Amino acid sequence: MEINQLLRLVIVVLCLLVSSVFADGWQRIEVPNALSTVVDDDGLHREIKPGCAFSYLPDDAGVSNQAFHFYYRKGKKKDKTLIYFNGGGACWNGSTCLTSLMVGDRPAYNPAIEVENNPSQVGGILDLSHSDNPFREWSIIFIPYCTGDVHIGSKDTLYSDPLGLVNEGNPVIVQHRGFDNFMAVREWIKINIDRKDAEKVLVAGSSAGSYGAILNFSRLHSLYPNKTVIALLTDAGVGVFTQPFIELFFKSDDGGPWGVESTLATWIPGIDHLGAYGAETFYQDLVTNMAGYFKKNRFAQYTTAWDSVQVYFLNVMQQTDGGSVDPREWSITETWPWLEWHARMLATLDMVSLNKNAYFYIGSGIYHTGLTDLFKPIPPIGYFYLEHSAENTFLVDWVRQLVTDDKETELRNLSCDSDCGAP
Repeated sequence: MEINQLLRLVIVVLCLLVSSVFADGWQRIEVPNALSTVVDDDGLHREIKPGCAFSYLPDDAGVSNQAFHFYYRKGKKKDKTLIYFNGGGACWNGSTCLTSLMVGDRPAYNPAIEVENNPSQVGGILDLSHSDNPFREWSIIFIPYCTGDVHIGSKDTLYSDPLGLVNEGNPVIVQHRGFDNFMAVREWIKINIDRKDAEKVLVAGSSAGSYGAILNFSRLHSLYPNKTVIALLTDAGVGVFTQPFIELFFKSDDGGPWGVESTLATWIPGIDHLGAYGAETFYQDLVTNMAGYFKKNRFAQYTTAWDSVQVYFLNVMQQTDGGSVDPREWSITETWPWLEWHARMLATLDMVSLNKNAYFYIGSGIYHTGLTDLFKPIPPIGYFYLEHSAENTFLVDWVRQLVTDDKETELRNLSCDSDCGAP
């Protein structure tokens, strides 16, 4: 059998996946924990092995070990599609990947695909019962997140819990396979979604999913005809990192613990030299270069002015950079992490907004994510529909404008005023 025939056969097998349809219209598509080969946009053949952080463990291990799956809902407006990357933290060493699951204020990441990874429970932009949801009649692809690698990992990494709480300190494998999961979803899209008449696509993500959305944007963009209007919306992820964190992933020969040297779309300006960026300008350099390359596409960012989870992760990076291995030491007890993150966030979005096709909405307060209700459920209608702290403009209307071809109402950069609800 010729290699091209073999590859086609592998892809067809990958895409003929077991699925379940739920009462609310969501179809759950199971992805097997098996090696497959796919062809990437650069023409190279890539091996992928979808799965969650602990999918390989036996049932008696006592941890979540489900295989990866994703969700699809076919909308009435078949020419419009929302592709959403879910969030759920990140991990990059023994203390974040293992110890934080046992002690501390919160786990650094979510390794369980059944927890906070169901689109019917996320709310916000995925609340399809809400009459004001601009996407309620769109087709939607929901990509769960259970790998701790912001959807860009393709590596199994050995970690040891420095406190000895997990496996008595003996090495444990964490499967950072978020990129592989995404590529499995992408192959399914290629086989199962008729894209030739696609009118609009919104690629969106919250928290860790916001980085998955932007760093995998080009691979989704390439699937659609030139006439398709494609936009990017990142939520609660403005790239305020430390220099050691940047160097761990983007300046190491092996791509760090997530193996990103083989997953980044390095043929795209902005992504082609991430290792050259400094922490102070990382996100603005990334977005500026990508927005310049994808000139016809809109790039939009939402964050609150004092996002408590983004501040927390900046503090975790700084603590672990300094040698702390105990998550109980990562609580924010001083004001400087808040002030540093806030100042760097403002500087980043100010620079990003210099691009004619890049926009921001900075809301008031400390809430994390504007597109979902996971961190602050406000029944019955949700934060996405109530948020209007930036110049009295509702977030739902701002997002609606992002995907509306209305030349009379220009999408604007918006920000809360005064202290923006500082903690």
